[in-house]
This record gives sequence, C-alpha cells and structure tokens, in this order.
Amino acid sequence: FLSNRAAALLSLKRYSAASVDARRAVALAPTFGKAHARLGQALYFLRDYAGAVGAYEEAVKYEPDNAVTWTYLTKAKTKLEKQKDRAKRRARGEDVSEAESSDPKRKDAVVSGGMLSSNRVRQAVMANQ
Repeated sequence: FLSNRAAALLSLKRYSAASVDARRAVALAPTFGKAHARLGQALYFLRDYAGAVGAYEEAVKYEPDNAVTWTYLTKAKTKLEKQKDRAKRRARGEDVSEAESSDPKRKDAVVSGGMLSSNRVRQAVMANQ
C-alpha cells in the first residue's frame, strides 16, 4: 500500500511526502525492490543524490533485472558527481553559474519506458564504478 501511494505521490510531484511513504514501505518490507526504487526517485527529485544512489543500489540488489532502476542509478550517480564537483569549485571560490545547477524539472531528468537491456545498463553502471 505505502509503496503504491509513494508512486502516486511521485506522479503528483509531491516528492517529500513520497519519500516518507517510501521509507515506511522499506521499513515494512526491506526486500521489496520497488519501495527502494521509489525512495530513490523521491530523493533524486529532492536533489538528495547521495540518498538516491543508496536507495537505487538497494533496489537493484533485490531487483537486478530492472533496467529502469539501473538507468536511474546511473543518472543519480552522474548528478551526485556533478554536485560534488560544484561544491568543490565553490569551496575554491570559483563562480558556478545557475545554468549548471541541477534542475529536476528538466526533461532529461525523467527516465521513461523499460526497453533498455538490463544487462547492458548494469554493465555500463559497473564499468563506471
């Protein structure tokens, strides 16, 4: 129930509420991969990329053939690295333009469909680690 409600809240772009439901779903069913994936998606859109990576890594542990989750894991890792790079540049006093900032509303932030080969996506993710 909570995982499905988290999915509905994600559709409504209520990411904070979705993360609460997804966390509860994970607590009740820790081996349910979709709950972890929904938590990852909520955290991704809340720009908590480190949390999203952790949630997606848990999700693929329980659903290793889910190509969409592997794709989201890759995207979250990419965003996390960019976020860390911007933080380092800011710490050095460099100007980091708003154009480079993460915008979760951009179309490329959303993965749709599931037509990718999960093995191909998994191999690409593992190669980038």
